[in-house]
Amino acid sequence: MFCYRLLLALTVSLFLAGVASAADPLGRYPVDPTQISVAGISSGAFMANQLHVAHSADIMGVGVVAGGPFGCAVADTNDTGVIALISIATGACMQAPTRLLRAETYAERLRSFAAQGWIDPVENLARARLYAFTGQSDHVVNSESVRRGVAVYAALGLQAALFRDDDLPDPGAGHSWVTQSFGGDCELNTDPYINKCNYDQAKDILSTIYGPLKDKATQFSGHIVEFDQHEFVRDGDTEGNGLWDTGYLYVPAACEAASGHCRLHVVLHGCRQSAQKLHDTFYRHIGVNEWADTNDIVVLYPQARALEVRDFRKPQPSDIFNINPEGCWNWWGYAHDSRYLFKDGVQVGAIWAMVQRVTGRGN
Repeated sequence: MFCYRLLLALTVSLFLAGVASAADPLGRYPVDPTQISVAGISSGAFMANQLHVAHSADIMGVGVVAGGPFGCAVADTNDTGVIALISIATGACMQAPTRLLRAETYAERLRSFAAQGWIDPVENLARARLYAFTGQSDHVVNSESVRRGVAVYAALGLQAALFRDDDLPDPGAGHSWVTQSFGGDCELNTDPYINKCNYDQAKDILSTIYGPLKDKATQFSGHIVEFDQHEFVRDGDTEGNGLWDTGYLYVPAACEAASGHCRLHVVLHGCRQSAQKLHDTFYRHIGVNEWADTNDIVVLYPQARALEVRDFRKPQPSDIFNINPEGCWNWWGYAHDSRYLFKDGVQVGAIWAMVQRVTGRGN
């Protein structure tokens, strides 16, 4: 009986330790605040673009995989924010790019937003390092939408961008984060939206932003850290704002010491790719951690979540237009967030607060 009670006590203690670990606050690491970058796939690419534009004074580069122009779902603007439509997001932004506005029109919107202080000055974007990618077999986000997104940067003065489109063998990549050997067949457009194409997308993104890299790790020195995302959302309401309860961080061993000198790369999953659905598949298997490990890069993996009408604290009839059943990042203003594009947008603000925490510049 004593042995049974001891075993039970140990089991409960280990369980509670695991729960506490998952809810730990995000920590601080020796990250150079001038070496911050962001990348994303699909809805994560739209969000990466939004985060970069909002905080371009502090983000040196961005990787956009299957994402279109900043604010392309916006139907109108007003003094308090923007009016965006899911019909534009799934129509013009993804499937019918001929209905998108001219690049200069989007650029002019950005200048207007900057003049109001909603985003950083657009002059920063001319100095950014941009990687953009679309696959020949992508049937989810039209390749022309990705090109239009690059054109907006060009309209704001950016001179160079790595744009891979036709470099892979036919039939090319489907809608996916592309890896050398993990995931589905290269041309697929289905879960988990990670495709093996014998192409190291993680390497190209990081080298475009940071320059030449040391060889990637064959054995990890670092580890994954789980952290609580509640504190980064107003009222702690992750559920009502499309954020998962837990986020993840890959920390190389060199970045554990206070004397380290590291960089920070934020990676944003796409729809149907968050930990809510894929568990650890995305943040462990897209190939970023291997390069981060040997190049002293801390990798932040914030997590979105599916949002249904029942998730709102006081559901209203209009909530049917503000849901997010696929766990996408907010790039059309769901959850009644008319500020979703800007510094004070719920998700942009939450991710940036995480960045500030990691770099030691925030609370």
